[in-house]
Amino acid sequence: MSNVYGEKHRRGVIWRAGLLALVATVGIGSVAGSASAQTPRPGLESAAGVELTNGSLYNVVDQIGARSLWKKGFTGQGIGVAVIDTGVADVAPLQGATKVTALVDLTGEAAVPQAQFRDTFGHGTHMAGIIAGRDPGANPLTAKNNPGWFLGVAPDASIISVKVGDNSGAVDVTQVIAGIDWVVENASLYNIRVISLSYGSGSYLPYNTDPVTAAVERAWFAGIVVVVAAGNDGRGARLLGTPANDPYVIAVAAAELKNNGSWKVPQWATSGDGTRNPDLTAPGTSIVSLRAPGSRIDVEHSEGYVSPALFKGSGSSQATAVTAGAVALLLSARPTLTPDQVKAILRSSANRSFITPRNVRFSGEGLLQIDAAYAMQTPQASAARQTWAVSNGSGSLDQARGDTRVVINGQILSGEVTVTGAPWNGSRWTGSRWTAGNWDGSRWTASSWLGSRWTSGSWTGSRWTGSRWTGMSFTSGSWTGDAWTSGSWTGSRWTGSRWTDASWTSVTWDGSRWTGSRWTDAGWTGSRWTDA
Repeated sequence: MSNVYGEKHRRGVIWRAGLLALVATVGIGSVAGSASAQTPRPGLESAAGVELTNGSLYNVVDQIGARSLWKKGFTGQGIGVAVIDTGVADVAPLQGATKVTALVDLTGEAAVPQAQFRDTFGHGTHMAGIIAGRDPGANPLTAKNNPGWFLGVAPDASIISVKVGDNSGAVDVTQVIAGIDWVVENASLYNIRVISLSYGSGSYLPYNTDPVTAAVERAWFAGIVVVVAAGNDGRGARLLGTPANDPYVIAVAAAELKNNGSWKVPQWATSGDGTRNPDLTAPGTSIVSLRAPGSRIDVEHSEGYVSPALFKGSGSSQATAVTAGAVALLLSARPTLTPDQVKAILRSSANRSFITPRNVRFSGEGLLQIDAAYAMQTPQASAARQTWAVSNGSGSLDQARGDTRVVINGQILSGEVTVTGAPWNGSRWTGSRWTAGNWDGSRWTASSWLGSRWTSGSWTGSRWTGSRWTGMSFTSGSWTGDAWTSGSWTGSRWTGSRWTDASWTSVTWDGSRWTGSRWTDAGWTGSRWTDA
């Protein structure tokens, strides 16, 4: 595959030595309605001795009815899910010829052998595990009797990792747009039917002019179901961020299972404005998924550690990944569904009877129930078709960035230019490609974007494990990448353990529950974190 670029992708911007270079590589390589049905068996532990909490995927798959589809033989087989995020780690549940079928790196780490394609932040691995992780040899048909196995919601779906965020999580909107466009251009090659995008840009623009919403709509109209995070800005937000504010895509809010079997939308979940609200909710509190050893989250948030293989975190990011996996299940069972039909079915089958608040501004149509969705009759395409105003992407790229920016070579990225320094003219978006001279629909036209095959030899072995990754050479001052330090991210919203608007939408990585007041632009103004 040549001349292919790639969530954060296999293409990269190098931010060092005053040089801005672009390189890329693409790698081939039943509705649960009772408390008893919702609550895990007391004291049940996995074979590894890890307690199966409400947020363990063993229980999440039952909470949303996914195991019912597994028993019918629908496990996500044949469906590609593009995870536009911070990359993936080389861990056992994400290995195998049909698991991670493509890797794209669009970050500055693409030129760093120890970091290229890898999840140096830790977020993308967590999402990929929720969606489609699978322990070697684990069988979904017998998984109920084997709680020690790790299986994601759609264990036979494949992951296409598009890396757009580096080891600090920092990402520019143009990287996200480029990643989405790569997915659209390569969807048929990898049978990509779903995009999981746990991201919010902090844009100041309305959805119908924002470049990011134009990009997600392009994917939607190309037949790809786009699942996005509603956000974690609190019930008082009364406005979904971008791209969740786009009415075409599926916006997912997080929900928390209480001990009495009921569900609650946490106080930190972003609310809608009464017109554009979350479409539905999904489990998103203390979700136990895959750990990326040595990643920034792993190092800085040891409180999230569960086991050598597992980590826990909360947020609408996790709820988005759960929903993306559920969509893969539904499409493996009913592959002819259009994105509009999928959305209509998910909304109609969601259960609002045991979730609070029931107001649609907080919980949308209710809790995701994929078994009920599977049982629903397919609506006519004409009846399901959405007719919202379409985003033309003509708004200012600088305004689309909001108030948080990345820094390249010591300079804050601003203005109507891409992360590569190329001029941007969103008004010339034609629906299939950029015509302003910097984007031709398949690659950056400056000939600096090159594709090549990735072989397994560059992924396994000492280049990933051991001291070269987790030792002093990486975690001490010898790491020279600008994005490694917090100084490369200028927004005031990166504080300690959480990103807000222009960020990955995970609230915390310690599996705990936020009981304080709220986060503000300047930092934390609440009281404390407590155990869930």
